[in-house]
Amino acid sequence: MIIASAFLSGCANQQTMSRDDFITTTQRTYDGVSEREFYKAAEAVFKLSDEDDTDFAYPGEHAMIVEHDWSLYMVLAAARGTHTWQIKTEPSDTDLTANAYVSMQAANMTGMPTGGGGASVMTSPSMQNMVNTPAIYELFWARIDYLLDKSQDWPTCEDWEAKVDRGETYGTLDPLCVAMNTDDLLPEDMR
Repeated sequence: MIIASAFLSGCANQQTMSRDDFITTTQRTYDGVSEREFYKAAEAVFKLSDEDDTDFAYPGEHAMIVEHDWSLYMVLAAARGTHTWQIKTEPSDTDLTANAYVSMQAANMTGMPTGGGGASVMTSPSMQNMVNTPAIYELFWARIDYLLDKSQDWPTCEDWEAKVDRGETYGTLDPLCVAMNTDDLLPEDMR
């Protein structure tokens, strides 16, 4: 249970972003990109990570909600959760401003021996965590940039894990890189 809890909590004690850093990290402005193009690219980012367990909703003309349900099974434990992305856009005559925000909800279950050969299941309460570290947002925007032809390199989870290890960024990559059914597909793989 300790391993599952540590894994799911990510780096809970890490530093978080200031208000200004959060706004800068979770917002991008694109010249010459329509909302249709942007949302098509955003859908592709999530489908490339895990199309089977991802649902999309459009609560208005300028917004998208993405939910990715996931589960992990270990020998004596299991964990389940949902990553929820809220994406909003503001078009103008010359550009498109986009905002992305992600939160994670998780719970784990552990088998506990009862003595005499029996077992019971202990479930931890569900936790909701907002993501206030830059790594996942930077990866999201780097993938959007690639799909909108603003960059030539597709950033893989392995690339971003190396950046975290080198201290170039910090925070969780869970919402795009952990418990996914596809193994970090490239956009060309979906064609």
